[in-house]
Amino acid sequence: MGFKYAHLCDLLDNLDNGRASSGSTAALKAKPDIQAVAQWFTRHERAVHDPKTDRVALLSCMFPEKRTDRVYWLGANLLSRVIGRCLGLGTSRLEELNRWQSAGNADLGKCVEIVMSQAENYVSPGQELLVEEIDRAMEAIASRCRFSNPQVRRNRSAVDCDSILSSLYRRSSSRDAKWLTRMILKSYAPIVFPEKYTLKKFHFLLPHLFLLQNSFDGALEMLASEPINHFPPNPDPQSAKSLSSIAMQHLRPRVGIKVGRPGYYKARSIKHCHQMVNGRRMSIERKYDGEYCQIHVDMSNKFAPIQIFSKSGKDSTADRDKVLPVIEEALGLGSSDCKISGRCILEGELLVWNDEDAEIMDFNKLRRLLSRSGVLLGVENDSPPQPFEHLMIMFFDILILDEDICLSKPHRERRLLLQKVVRRIPGRSDLAHQEVLDFSRDDSYHRLGRSFEKAITHRWEGYVLKASDEPYFPIYSTGVDQMFGRWIKLKKDYIPGLGDTVDLAIIGANYNSRDVQSLSQIRKLKWTHFFVGCLLNKEELQDGSLPHFRVVDVIGRHSMSLQNMQLLNQFGEFYECSSDSFEGFAVEYGHNGLSKATTWFKQPFVVEMLGSGFEKPPGGRYFSLRFPRILKVHLDRTMEDTASFRGLQILAEDARALPLDEVEELKHRVEWSKRLGLGSELTQSTETASDPEATCSDTDSEPPSPVSQIPFAPTASEDSYMEACPLMDCFLDEKPTKNPLSQPLDSHPRAPSIYTDVDALPIEPEKSVCESSVLVNNINLAFNQNPTQSDEQRPSLHSDKPAPTNLLQDPAKAKSTVAGPPSPTGSTRLSPVRKILSKDSQQRQPGSSRIESSLPSLKRKGSPQSPLTTIPLWTPETSFGSFTLPETDQTHYQDINSNSLQEFVQRLSSNATAFALQQSNPHAALQGTKYGIVLFDPKMTALGEEMRRVVTVLSTLAHIGKDSVALVGKIFFLGSGMLTLDIRPDDCRFCLRETWEKIGSDHYYGCVRWDLRGGPGAYTADKVKYTSISKPTSAADQCSQALTKPWVNISFNDSEIAVLGEYTSIEPPTHVEDL
Repeated sequence: MGFKYAHLCDLLDNLDNGRASSGSTAALKAKPDIQAVAQWFTRHERAVHDPKTDRVALLSCMFPEKRTDRVYWLGANLLSRVIGRCLGLGTSRLEELNRWQSAGNADLGKCVEIVMSQAENYVSPGQELLVEEIDRAMEAIASRCRFSNPQVRRNRSAVDCDSILSSLYRRSSSRDAKWLTRMILKSYAPIVFPEKYTLKKFHFLLPHLFLLQNSFDGALEMLASEPINHFPPNPDPQSAKSLSSIAMQHLRPRVGIKVGRPGYYKARSIKHCHQMVNGRRMSIERKYDGEYCQIHVDMSNKFAPIQIFSKSGKDSTADRDKVLPVIEEALGLGSSDCKISGRCILEGELLVWNDEDAEIMDFNKLRRLLSRSGVLLGVENDSPPQPFEHLMIMFFDILILDEDICLSKPHRERRLLLQKVVRRIPGRSDLAHQEVLDFSRDDSYHRLGRSFEKAITHRWEGYVLKASDEPYFPIYSTGVDQMFGRWIKLKKDYIPGLGDTVDLAIIGANYNSRDVQSLSQIRKLKWTHFFVGCLLNKEELQDGSLPHFRVVDVIGRHSMSLQNMQLLNQFGEFYECSSDSFEGFAVEYGHNGLSKATTWFKQPFVVEMLGSGFEKPPGGRYFSLRFPRILKVHLDRTMEDTASFRGLQILAEDARALPLDEVEELKHRVEWSKRLGLGSELTQSTETASDPEATCSDTDSEPPSPVSQIPFAPTASEDSYMEACPLMDCFLDEKPTKNPLSQPLDSHPRAPSIYTDVDALPIEPEKSVCESSVLVNNINLAFNQNPTQSDEQRPSLHSDKPAPTNLLQDPAKAKSTVAGPPSPTGSTRLSPVRKILSKDSQQRQPGSSRIESSLPSLKRKGSPQSPLTTIPLWTPETSFGSFTLPETDQTHYQDINSNSLQEFVQRLSSNATAFALQQSNPHAALQGTKYGIVLFDPKMTALGEEMRRVVTVLSTLAHIGKDSVALVGKIFFLGSGMLTLDIRPDDCRFCLRETWEKIGSDHYYGCVRWDLRGGPGAYTADKVKYTSISKPTSAADQCSQALTKPWVNISFNDSEIAVLGEYTSIEPPTHVEDL
C-alpha cells in the first residue's frame, strides 16, 4: 500500500478554492494557502511518514516542475489526442475535449474534468490510484525521450505512452484526472505551492537539505543518514534550532547531485544596491553572458571523473564534452600538482572565446558549440563555428574540495582556494573578474557607480555582488537577517530608464490555453500572446505602398503587466481580423521557430519595449531585444512612429559595439555617469567639483535624490574634468581611426607628446638580482639584513602562508649615532588600505578637499626623513583590497594616500607636498621636481592602462591651469610585492640611493615623467618626439613651438627610481654628488 493520489488532489482543490477567495483583505491576512497546507499535513501526517510511502514519489507529484531530469515530450496538443484514445471518446465528446484550443474556454485539465464527469469512472475500494504508480508511469514515459537525463534513459521502457496513461486515467475520477493532466504538463497553474513551507511541514530540515542536494532523491538520502534519521519531522521551534545546528555538522553533499544556488535580489538603482549592501564588504563579480555549469569531479571514477550539471539540474556532460579537456587541464587532473585528491565541486560559466580577437563572443555563438541531448537547436541560419572559436570556462566559485565543505566558508576564503585549485589558461580557463569594495567607506557609493559605469561602457551584462564574509548558504549561520547570504544582481535593465528601449508595433495575436489559468484576472481573455513586428518599407509608406511587416518576436504574459494584457485584449477587439482573410498589410515571419498568429490587427498597437540588450534569436538572422518587456502602450501613435527593421538592426549594432578607443570610451562613460545619477562629478569645473550642494543630472527612472540621502564621494573621480577642459573637447571632436591601436599616442592636437623609452624594457629574470634585503647595509647603520623575495619569487598575495619575518633586527644592535625613532621589534602590524584611507576621510566634510596637515613636525633632527612618508601614494581601484599597507607612527603617512587619481596628481603641486619633499629629497625640492608613487598589484591591474590614465589626467589638468598640476614631476609604478618585505615606511634607509637601486631591480615597473614649463631650458629627455599643441602659422612658429613644447615621457628604465634616494650615508648625512 502507498499514498493515495486522491489525498493530494484534496490539497490541490483546497489551494484552488483558497485562491478564488483570496481577493478579500481578511483572506490575505489569513494566508489561505498556508492554512490549507498545515491542515492537510495534520490530517495525513501518519500516512506521509509511513515507511510504505515513497516520499520521492509524493514530492515528485507535489512539485512536478522540479523533476527537470524527466522530459515527457507531451505538449497539450499531443496529450489531448492521447487522452482521447485512452478514454475512447467519440466525435462529440472529442470536440468538447478540444475546446481548450479556443479562446475564452478552460485549459486542457478542466476540459478533461468536464468530459470525464459525463461518464464518471467507478473505482472499487483498494484500487485507488497511488502516487507511487503515477511516479513509475512518469519515469517510464520520460525514459523514452532523448532529452531526459542519462540516468532516466537507462531504464528505457518498451511500453508505449498510450498504454501507460490509459491505466492511470481509467482509474481516476474526473477531478483527479484534471490534476493528473496538469501534473503531466508540469504546471498546476494557477495553483502555486508555498514551497518552503510545504517542504518544512514534510520535515523541518528538508528546505535546507534541498539546497545542499537539489534533487528529491539526494535530499531524502541525507534525511535518512545518521544521526538525522532519528530527528522528529516537526519538533518545537527551540528544539528545531538546536537540531539544525547538530545536523549542519553532519551534512556532506554528495558528488553527482547538483548543489542548489543561493537566492538573490535585484538592485533597482545604485542607491538601492548600496542600501541593500548596508556597509558590508562585498566581492563585485562580473556577470558573464554564458551558460551556467556546475562541475563535479570524482577521482574515484577513473573512466569519467568529470560530471557537468546545467542550471536546471540536468546532467549535461555529454552535451559539453568539448570542454572536458579544458577542465582537466585547468584542474591539473592526473598531474603531480593537482590539488584534488578525492572530490571537488566548482561553479563556472561556459563562454565562447575568439582567439583572433582575443575576446569573449556573444551568447548566441554558444548554440553552434553546445548541443541539447545531441541535437543542435536553432542553428539553421547560423554560420558554422570557425577554427579560432572554441569553448572556455570561467570559474567563479568552489563548493567542495575533498573533505572540506567550502559551502560554510566565507566567500573571500573560497575565492582564495579557487585560485589555488584552478590554473589560468589564456582563452581556455580563467577566474571571473572581481573587485572588492568595502561599503563602510564614505566613497563606496560613488566607487560602485564608477565601477558599474565602466561595466556598462564595456558592454558587460552586469555585476553580481557577494558578501566577502558570508557563507554560500545562510543556513550555516544563525540569527541573521533576510539579506544575509543573498546575492545582489546589478544590471542596467533592472534600473528603470537604463535598459535598451525601442518603439515597436504589435501587429497580431494568438491564444494558448496553457496560460489561461494564470490570466484568470483578465476579463474577456481572447489572446495570450502577441506578435511584435517591424516595417520593412517604412520609407515607402508616404507613397501609399502597402505596409510590409516582419515578425521579430512573440511575447506573452511574462513580458507585460496584467494592465497592459487587459488593454491589448480590450482594444484589440476593435481592430481584429482573421489571419485567413486579412489584407491590410503584408507579413513575413523572421524565422521558422515563431508560432503562427490567428489574428492580425488592422491598426497595429505602438508599444515601448525594454530589453536586456540585443541578441540573435534561435533560427534568426537578425537581432532583437533580449528578454523583451512592454513598458507602455501608446494609443496616440501610429505604426509610422515605430522603428523599422533596418532601424532596429542599427540600434542593436550601436548597443553591442565596444568603444573604439579611449576617447570614445570616455564619451560613453560620461553619458552613463549622467544616467546613473553620477554625472555631477563629470561636469564640474575645478571650482565647483567640491560643492556638496551640486546635483546630478536627472534620469528617466527616478528623481535626483537629496544629497543627504546619498553617500557623498569625499573626492572627485579622475574623470571629473573630462567634459569641461579644452583638451578633452578636441579629443571628443575627432573621429577615431579604423584601427585605434594604430593611432599614435601623441597624434591629438594640443596634447603633450608622449614618448616610450624602450631602451630598458622590464624583463622577468629567472632569478632575482637582489639576493639581500632592499634595506641595504650602510657603514653608519649596523642592522643585519635578511634575504627577501622578488615579485616573481614571492608567494601569492592571497596565500595562507605566514608573512615573512621583519627584516629589521632588534634596533638595540644599531649604533647609537642613528637618529630618529627606533624600529619596533618583531613583525610589523599590517592594516587594510581602507583603514588607512578612512581615517582621513572621516575628518573631512563631504565634497571638500583634504585638509593639509601640519608638516613641520615631520622633520627629524640630524637625519633626513624617509621618502615613503613624504611622497604622495596612490593605489588603483583594481588593486584595492588585494594588499595591505604597513602601519606607521607618522600621521602624515595616513594623509598622503589619495582616494582618486586626479586628487593624487593634484596633490603633487600642493605647497604641503613641496614642504614635505624637502625633508627627504632636498635636491628635487630645490629644482621644483615633484615625485609620486603608484603602488599596484601586477596580477590585478594592467600597467599600460594605468599609465595611460595618468597621462590623460596630466593632460587634462595641464589645460585647466598651471596651478592644477606640478610643472615637473615623475610618478613611479611599484609592484605590491615590496610589501612582503615587511618594511617600515619611516625607516631612514629609504633615503639611501643604494636602497632604491635594489628596489628598482625587483619591484619597479615603469615611470611617467613630464615637463610642462616650456622654453629652451626646459627639463628634457633623450629621443623626445615633439608635436605642436596648436597648429603653427609659420615655419618660425613651428621652430619656436618645437623648443617650447611641453612633453610627457614614459620610461621602463629601472634606474629612474634611484633618484628617490639622495644620500649615500645617513649619519652623517652625505648627499649624492652627481644627481
